[in-house]
Amino acid sequence: MTFGLQVLRVLMTTLSLRGSAPLPHADLRASDPARNSHLTTPPKRITLWFTARPEVPLSHVRLVGPGGNVALGKLAADTGNALRADIAGPVPDGTYKVVWQAASADGHPVSGEFSFMVATDPAMPMHTEPLPSSPSLVTEPPPPLGARFLRLWEFIGLLLVLGVIVFLHGVLPPLAARGVHTADASQQARGVGEVGAVIYVLAAAFRLVREVSAVLVPDGSPAATLSAILGNSSWGHGWLLGVIGALLVIVGLWLSMRRVAAGTPTALTGAFAMVLSPGLTGHAAAAKWFIASVTLDALHVASIGSWLGTLAIVVLIGIPAMARVKDGNADAAVSALVNSFHPIALLSAPMAVFAGLGSAALRLGSLGALTSSRYGEVLTIKVVGVALLASVGAWNSMRSRRRLGTPQATLSIRRTAVIEVVLAALVLWATTDLIATPVPTELLRP
Repeated sequence: MTFGLQVLRVLMTTLSLRGSAPLPHADLRASDPARNSHLTTPPKRITLWFTARPEVPLSHVRLVGPGGNVALGKLAADTGNALRADIAGPVPDGTYKVVWQAASADGHPVSGEFSFMVATDPAMPMHTEPLPSSPSLVTEPPPPLGARFLRLWEFIGLLLVLGVIVFLHGVLPPLAARGVHTADASQQARGVGEVGAVIYVLAAAFRLVREVSAVLVPDGSPAATLSAILGNSSWGHGWLLGVIGALLVIVGLWLSMRRVAAGTPTALTGAFAMVLSPGLTGHAAAAKWFIASVTLDALHVASIGSWLGTLAIVVLIGIPAMARVKDGNADAAVSALVNSFHPIALLSAPMAVFAGLGSAALRLGSLGALTSSRYGEVLTIKVVGVALLASVGAWNSMRSRRRLGTPQATLSIRRTAVIEVVLAALVLWATTDLIATPVPTELLRP
């Protein structure tokens, strides 16, 4: 099989809506009582050990006996990535089933069940129905298409916000210093930034609703689950950080439109909070190397926003605004705009690649995982997309940018820049698939 066919096969498998069944984000490693065990004395508690640290507000355990549900005490975290619950109700002889659900800091719930037998009477037959072997005990359905679209729109909103921030404070000031009229572009960009922040908040709100629904205890209160997630889980804290950041961006951009001095620092503070949020609600939060993973994730998000987010603003707002200038050469203004963005792209694109490769190294552990895990396959697709995107950007940098100053060159740079934006959208879609795909369990947070 040729290399091209191999890439095509991986692409079709990775981007398929059905795909292959993923491994769980936090697998059940051991339990007490053990699966299919036969006990001669009733257990006093249920303890479950996982491959990643479980979040108590996102988890629940239920014990079902011969007479139905057995009362359990409050679920609590224990050492060694464990959850435990004391058994409060009677445990007579019979077969019992433990039904559990757990989620680590990345917010992805997994569930499973196992059985054990209590036989204090020696005359009681020691047998129980055999259960399927792992990993079929642990189930995690692939994220539905709607969940991926929510993450996609969340990222679109985030990149628009970051792109506007860099555009306002990195791209436009050199133009203003050269006498290019930038007020129109600045005003429109602030409006787009507010729209991006609103998109982020709405997508995040729907994502929170899905999270509450996914981890809701049977017959539980949605309001109580919501309160527990936001108040007591690291996933909820990371979610809040992003939403509060987006609200600060909206307020900051609104104030800066009215030339209030506090507007800029408010918007910058909010953007920084939004940059941290994806890492605190995703794979980085559950990684073994927590600080390094979250730092690289934030650097990757910030660099991608500075590169692709700003590129989108340049295409959507900057070039059209420069083409409308009436007090000078419009094509010269477009040339000045592109050349002002150029050094930002030269710095942020390599930083995005560096941070992305660093995160991949921490999550894969070895080059072999690129082909032996679905996470590696999805990552390969994203890397290919980024390579294509960088190639088009290099063409613009080496050829199209140097020809700017004429109407034909302006039309050419607009066309190739639109191609870059389309490729960036495809990379974002691959990113949503990557986020939903679990990393190798041995690299999860101990």
